[in-house]
Amino acid sequence: MCKGNVIKTNRTYIQEFDNCIIIIKNVPALVCSQCGEVYYSDEIAEKLEEIVDRLQVMVKDVAIFEYDKVVKAA
Repeated sequence: MCKGNVIKTNRTYIQEFDNCIIIIKNVPALVCSQCGEVYYSDEIAEKLEEIVDRLQVMVKDVAIFEYDKVVKAA
């Protein structure tokens, strides 16, 4: 929205639920160099949704995963 340049990088994605927190490290993202807004491609967003849906039934408290390892396990 601010018209800044976006930079390809990796970010940590955090999803919080009533019973757990899922942290996925090194997720490919685009980040605005001006305001810091993080954007995920449609493909990455879909993968994140699939991963979180699958993991939230297994995680009881806090879990940290590497994006590449979780995607390969799917």
